[in-house]
Amino acid sequence: MKSSVRNNILSQLNLMSREEKSRESLAIQNSLHSLLKNETGCWAAFKNLKDEPEINWSDVSNNISWAFPRLVGDSMEFVKSSYSFAPSSLGFSEPQNGDAIPVPELNGFVIPAVAYDQSGNRLGRGKGFYDRTLQGSKSLKIGVCFNVSLCEELPREAHDIKCDKIV
Repeated sequence: MKSSVRNNILSQLNLMSREEKSRESLAIQNSLHSLLKNETGCWAAFKNLKDEPEINWSDVSNNISWAFPRLVGDSMEFVKSSYSFAPSSLGFSEPQNGDAIPVPELNGFVIPAVAYDQSGNRLGRGKGFYDRTLQGSKSLKIGVCFNVSLCEELPREAHDIKCDKIV
């Protein structure tokens, strides 16, 4: 069930024009700015894939330091303020240097997905990296996606991590 929903949404995302993606990315970035303007500390962000919102993190908040995911075996770690990125085995850009921040020390997470539903359920790319890494985390989780990726309801399994807010 998840794979058919995922394939359908990915097909719709591939049909979006660059202009649509840019327009929606800027709207998401502005919403994140409003939502996070009073937040501080270190937050997890991401470097976008071609079908994910493109966010300029320095425009979201000057009070937050951003950490980016890096694959380590079957999980992820988050690396603060790296300026050197290279493609990971899954295709996203990951930091090549810098120290990992323990997940419990991160104040929050901004998480991309193929789709979200109105209850905060997340449909990722099927590898479970965010689910495994964020298991038990009490930090605020903000999901981001394009409008075409918002669903009324998504299939969910017990191990799936929910987001607290969706932008």
